[in-house]
Amino acid sequence: MAKAHPPGPRGHWLLGIINEVQGDPMGFMTRMASYGDISSARFGPFRIYQLNNPGLVQDLLVNHRDSLVKNPHDMRPLRRFLGNGLLTNEGEGHRVQRKMMQPAFHMQRIRAYAATMVDHTRAMLDTWRAGEVRNVDDDMMKLTLGIVSKTLFNADVSEAEAHAVGAALDDIQAATTELSTMFFQPPAWLPTALNRRIKAATATLDAIILRVINERRASNVDTGDLLSQILLSQDEGQRMSDQQVRDEVITLFLAGHETTANALTWSLFLLSQHPNKLRRLQAEIDRVLGDRPATLADLGQLPYNEMVVKEALRLYPPAWSLSPRVLQQPITLGGHAIGKNSVVMVAPYMLHHDERWWPEPERFDPERFSPEREKSHHKYAWIPFGAGPRVCIGNTFALMEIQLVLASIVQRFDFALDPRQRVVLDPQITLGPKHGMNLRIFARSQKPEVRSQESEVRGGEIGRRAAEVGG
Repeated sequence: MAKAHPPGPRGHWLLGIINEVQGDPMGFMTRMASYGDISSARFGPFRIYQLNNPGLVQDLLVNHRDSLVKNPHDMRPLRRFLGNGLLTNEGEGHRVQRKMMQPAFHMQRIRAYAATMVDHTRAMLDTWRAGEVRNVDDDMMKLTLGIVSKTLFNADVSEAEAHAVGAALDDIQAATTELSTMFFQPPAWLPTALNRRIKAATATLDAIILRVINERRASNVDTGDLLSQILLSQDEGQRMSDQQVRDEVITLFLAGHETTANALTWSLFLLSQHPNKLRRLQAEIDRVLGDRPATLADLGQLPYNEMVVKEALRLYPPAWSLSPRVLQQPITLGGHAIGKNSVVMVAPYMLHHDERWWPEPERFDPERFSPEREKSHHKYAWIPFGAGPRVCIGNTFALMEIQLVLASIVQRFDFALDPRQRVVLDPQITLGPKHGMNLRIFARSQKPEVRSQESEVRGGEIGRRAAEVGG
């Protein structure tokens, strides 16, 4: 017999927890996680559930995958500029599109992009000067923008156009984040300030992306980039329309730019706070690489580099909360009957900071991901790229990029957090630092001795005042 509703916050007598969700979504999800494996609350006339146990997450996303769709309330504003790309598509359309997109991310295809990633990183590092303070959040955004532009479009998009696309996506993300917190979203035709911003930014995207698609179709040349593979992909003899290609390209541009930049920024921040771990990483890189550029073949010889990246993704997963799922039919989870049209939430950030799965969860400990210890983790306790059949299609690409870029930076520079820097989480669609990330840069031989900071910089009070450092 199914149990009553799981425990959770009561909220307002009429509105439930609407105000909490809109005002502080990460704080609200932290509160929900405190109620145990599965929690629930009333959202106006509806009921929402949150899964805080990796076994239940696996049950939902794998065993009940055919009973789920992403929350239409959240997808509606995204579809206005992403169309029906992999992020927003559902059902059979999603299955067909993913099958057609998969060859673009085959390892044989993406290994060719490793040199591009390293070359762009080394070109950026050539502009860095010892002793200066740099906002590495901004640097990583520019770097990953250049890398995704090259790997996606090869030489068909100028640097100015790439930055225009990046700026348009930033503007749209801010606007759609605001829209998703509204209980009543204004219709797209209403000329509100938010709608005008989305319309203008989408026009910028379309002007650039559709031009490239048309030119590439006309030339019919495989230039070795992701776009070429997408244009060649087919299912049962059918290829994607220009609109489908446009939707997938913009989705990849968004997914392959800001999330990777955030992961790199948080990795650098954590290493700046843990000089002993930075020195261990540098020793590994010096032993394997010396002064030469990193290659894809080197990654297997840099296990600590991979551990650092995975631990940074645990503490600060860029996709900190998965898109809520809406049930298309009733199911049972954890002994509770969950009705049709209920909303179910999964937050990687909450799973990653739960002491039941990660002892001392706020501590930066790359050794958690040593080959021996990694085997003991529940597969669904670490899900920075999502999980189940909708796991990020570019996860291998992203891990390769983060590891190669981080190794290239650490090979040449030391860094320390600017003491004036405030480090506060900014949980929008992706999880970035609210006030940027200013680090002072040192040549490897010139960094002054710094007292060990191994007394941990915490990843929380999870939510409201996350990881405040400095004044």
